[in-house]
Amino acid sequence: MNPEQLRTGILYFVAIVAALSVHEAAHGYSAHLLGDDTAKKQGRLTLNPFAHLDQLGTLMLAMMAFYGMGIGWAKPVPVNPLNFRSPRRDCGIVSFAGPFSNLLQGILSYWVLRLIPETSSGAIYDIAYDLMRALVMVNISLAAFNLLPVYPLDGQKVVSALLPARISRHFDFLCLRMGAWPLLIVIVWEWILPFPGPLSLLMGPVRSSFAYLIEHSAFWLG
Repeated sequence: MNPEQLRTGILYFVAIVAALSVHEAAHGYSAHLLGDDTAKKQGRLTLNPFAHLDQLGTLMLAMMAFYGMGIGWAKPVPVNPLNFRSPRRDCGIVSFAGPFSNLLQGILSYWVLRLIPETSSGAIYDIAYDLMRALVMVNISLAAFNLLPVYPLDGQKVVSALLPARISRHFDFLCLRMGAWPLLIVIVWEWILPFPGPLSLLMGPVRSSFAYLIEHSAFWLG
């Protein structure tokens, strides 16, 4: 690994850890606002990465950042639906809060990126510029990935909350019965097969839409 690859890997690792920490904290804060203090009692209402990172998941995050392969994760925020006034609806809101926080982070990072003078030079400006770019790209990908309607991603609970109650129960049962296998299969597909699979076909348009949204959110900056 040459110095440039090492630098890029470090910046992307920092961006991924920051984006996931905010993502998980958003789950916790939204649950707290809706009446569930489970995450608060376990110290998860914080942006401190050490409260959210899983040891094996963090190792896999490093693999993603430095080698562009694998899938990493943080510790899921604990939620007790029994503490919600409307469990199905509120679980959907809590689940959506994570990807929504990634969109907000992407917008904020893009605004900061636009504010860095194009003619600036120096190590600090270069690091700041590249870090903001990494944050935009990482947050777009995290938002798109987590909104996929498959277990155990956030999108599964979001879709469940939007469906009529009867259909939602059948959907949840089907997701729990299949477990994480559909997600694992489409991820492995991307690694070993030489042509795009369902994951690329689904995430591609969503990422493009989010990128368009983020880019045009800052049009007033000129």
